[in-house]
Amino acid sequence: MARIAFIQEELRDRFGVMILSAVLKQGGHNCDVFIQEKSKDVVSDILNYHPDIIAFSTMTAGINFALNYAKKLKEKTDAFVLMGGPHPTFYPEIINEECFDAICIGEGEYAVLELANCFDKGEDFRNIKNLWLKKDGKLYKNDLRELIDTNTLPMYDREIYYDKYHELRDAPTKKFFIIRGCPFNCTYCFNHALKKIYKGKGNIVRFNDIDKIITEMKDVIKKYGAKWVQFNGDTININKEWFMELLDNYKKNIDMPFLCNVRIERVDEEMVRKMKDAKCDRVDFGVEHGDEEIRKNILKRNMTNEQIINGGKLFNKYGIRVQTANIVGVPHETVASAMKTVKLNRQIKPELARCFVLQPYPGTEIYDYAMEHGFLDHNYAFSKLGTGFQIGFDGSAKGMSLNLDKHRELTNLYYFFDVLVKHKWLESIIKLLIKLPPNRFFLFIHAVPIVKIDVKYQKSFKRKLSSVLGLLRIFIKK
Repeated sequence: MARIAFIQEELRDRFGVMILSAVLKQGGHNCDVFIQEKSKDVVSDILNYHPDIIAFSTMTAGINFALNYAKKLKEKTDAFVLMGGPHPTFYPEIINEECFDAICIGEGEYAVLELANCFDKGEDFRNIKNLWLKKDGKLYKNDLRELIDTNTLPMYDREIYYDKYHELRDAPTKKFFIIRGCPFNCTYCFNHALKKIYKGKGNIVRFNDIDKIITEMKDVIKKYGAKWVQFNGDTININKEWFMELLDNYKKNIDMPFLCNVRIERVDEEMVRKMKDAKCDRVDFGVEHGDEEIRKNILKRNMTNEQIINGGKLFNKYGIRVQTANIVGVPHETVASAMKTVKLNRQIKPELARCFVLQPYPGTEIYDYAMEHGFLDHNYAFSKLGTGFQIGFDGSAKGMSLNLDKHRELTNLYYFFDVLVKHKWLESIIKLLIKLPPNRFFLFIHAVPIVKIDVKYQKSFKRKLSSVLGLLRIFIKK
């Protein structure tokens, strides 16, 4: 029996870790997860577990954390250090870091199981598909296996988190990952690159069987309770027949308020009516940009303003809360074009208009475009991307990744975005404020609506208080 330690920075139950743990435990291995945020000394905690394999599941935003702790652990243990997740999948050169013995490219369930089996039996592990490994001074780059039929996988192992981190166990919203893969090609995302990597190896988009989804939901709700259910998957409504059948089964068997993401251009009134009937409480969707030319030609989001507005109106008509996702800091953007995104959101009337600053990952189409058209410096590197995407507000960092005119105003527009959407009468005042240097008050303004919703839907007083204190800590100098 091999012992596998998963390590992460933040208090969050990750689906990747839960499914890997489920597959490994089904294979007879022992797994535990260690969260740095909840530990006084996470390195010592891991060492006391005596793992055979230490695993990082890493997005690019978390690369600095992974490198830091992989180096610390490698100095103190002979355990095999493995990195999986999006970052090594798209930047496999990370294997050159001395602290990593291997990386996993693409889907890792059966690759990691094979590795654990080899450790358990003392067998050679140099030729495991999906893994790049270093052994005896040589690098072994193995091919990818076929894409996984997600319906053959076990239920997610929630116990790995819930038995240890009761804040996650007691969260009022329980999340369920019910669809894997995305058919779209947004330029700021890696889906187009993933399709190239897996070309000829199966369908990128895979829907879970509805009976399996319902069975898992029943089991989790019975064991841990829930006030809301969250369907995870950005493309949940692209197969209308499957989605409508899921809604019918959900209403019959679960009958609990739920949250989900949708593609807004795939929405119609029949679908929204059925969502409401099945107790949809909130829907999230990407607007991204209010300028149709930028949205279609730069971001490759092929939807019209009319589709976005009509979809938003349908959700409002049926009393379903709406949250939108929006981007500032895109190539060719001006304050005027960014304000088009604000004005489009006003017609949707979202409960929360979330705003994000474009992060142009090397290897994405938006990165290539930005570099080709002079919006990025040639020394642009991961040192900026691996910071969790926090925007500096103390004058030490430029908010925008891209070289844009009026970058200060665009950075500040990010902070004031939701306020601008909801309070048109403040527009002339905010247009003056955004010319000032970014500061803690602007960050506070940005955080207030997010914390307000978080407090409203948290179950315990302790969690509500924690959110409020987090808001107040904005003004405490580090």
